[in-house]
Amino acid sequence: MNYIITGKGYISELIKRTTTEVIIISEEDFRDSELIIKTGDKVYAPTESALEIILERSEDSVFTNAVNILKDKYKFRELMSNLYLDFYYIKTTIDRLEKIKLDSDKKYIVKPTKGFFGTAVKELTGETNISEITKEIRNELKKSSHYFPESILSKNELIIEQFVEGDEYAVDMYFNENGKPEITCIYHHPLPEKNKYFHVLYYTNKDIFNKFYDRLNAIFVELNTHLNITNFPIHAEFKLENNILVPIEMNPLRYGGFGLADLAFHAFGFNPFDAFFENFKLDWKEIWVKREENHFGWILGYNGTDIDVNTHEPDHETYQEYLGNILHYVEIDHRENPAFSIAYVKDNCSESLQRLLKTEFNDFFVPV
Repeated sequence: MNYIITGKGYISELIKRTTTEVIIISEEDFRDSELIIKTGDKVYAPTESALEIILERSEDSVFTNAVNILKDKYKFRELMSNLYLDFYYIKTTIDRLEKIKLDSDKKYIVKPTKGFFGTAVKELTGETNISEITKEIRNELKKSSHYFPESILSKNELIIEQFVEGDEYAVDMYFNENGKPEITCIYHHPLPEKNKYFHVLYYTNKDIFNKFYDRLNAIFVELNTHLNITNFPIHAEFKLENNILVPIEMNPLRYGGFGLADLAFHAFGFNPFDAFFENFKLDWKEIWVKREENHFGWILGYNGTDIDVNTHEPDHETYQEYLGNILHYVEIDHRENPAFSIAYVKDNCSESLQRLLKTEFNDFFVPV
């Protein structure tokens, strides 16, 4: 059987446009049903809140083990330690954070062991005020609990790991029915000027695929020598440090959140969900033939940092004029989400896309 089990949060409109025979069911309805996930079934969970009930209903121990390892950032680091022998990481809690002794000459990252949307991710250095950072983490976790449940965002457990320098890249992929990796998109994720708008831009082009496709494929092949999984989608994040792709995290049973994976449809013309369920064999050389000069971007329109969502609303028309060549635009309820829109854009210049990293979203809200 094929399942798409939806949960809390944004759900891609492409899910309802799959041509595959698939059961699309909400987390609540799945919980109330008697459905069982058996070995060989294909499961896609776009928002991760359904992971708990999926694990409870799975009869496949290999499948369950893979989800548990990949979702927990500490367990994931343990798994990847076979490939990255010198990578430093430890597990702790918010209460113990101030007691951890770290090398004052090095840089670290602290984040929830289970996380999403960059919540409570902080840098630590020898000059960091740990007490202040601890307060910030508590406040962010408390605020984000309105959007994300415990199954998505840990409220107490943290992982501290060495800071990885370099540009960030993301990958949507799946292991097919034979356990072979199929990459559906590779994105560059440049950092914005304002960290609170962390996920504002992801983009892709032919040069990115040429540079990283083979290297990423090799990493996933090696990963599956340990997990032995089939029919399994993943959203993975990497940093390029000293020309080495270092994995930051791999999120199980889904692609990129808030419709990021839909960029494959608007840029390349195939539905990434059909690709997973029907085991597409993607010919990237052929796909790029007619798109060699194009750069395709996904833009997340954030709620402005100074905006009261009860008294202000987004000015979609002005914002769309600012974005440029829009392939597709989706309005989101800004009162129920930390963002008001998703845009898919095309440009002939990556530098033009990167101007969006300077966006101040407060400027695109008006009084109700």
